[in-house]
Amino acid sequence: MLMTLTVFSTVLSGVMIYVLGQFVVKLVIEPVQETKKAIAQISHSLIEYGDIIQNPGVPAKEKTVEVSQHLRMLSAQLHSHLFLVPCYRVTAFVFRLPARDKILMAAKQLMGLSSAIFSKSDAYEEIAKRRAMICDSLGIYFAADERWPKE
Repeated sequence: MLMTLTVFSTVLSGVMIYVLGQFVVKLVIEPVQETKKAIAQISHSLIEYGDIIQNPGVPAKEKTVEVSQHLRMLSAQLHSHLFLVPCYRVTAFVFRLPARDKILMAAKQLMGLSSAIFSKSDAYEEIAKRRAMICDSLGIYFAADERWPKE
């Protein structure tokens, strides 16, 4: 009888540890990974679409609309990750995510950038500043010689 109780308690504790582990993975680890993926995708997009972003009014309208929609989607995705990650302030500290205000700033600048690329006037300075703010907010490397104004 005692051996059956020991086996039962061992199996029960194993199941509880597994359930608790899955709980942590699904509610904490996966949202953090998705947030980091979103930041990586923003970095990738700023490079991939750099020719369109940094030359407002030059590329074909269809391509500009496509890039603008993509930047808006990234902004919305980044903003939504604030609500997916539980206890964001603590989790951000533990997993080295950007602070809440920096995420919001980057999302706002992405939205502004998506509109600025339609400009046909001198929007180069605005675009360069927005790009720098996005990179600085999210911890994305941004070379000093690419910043505005050039010294």
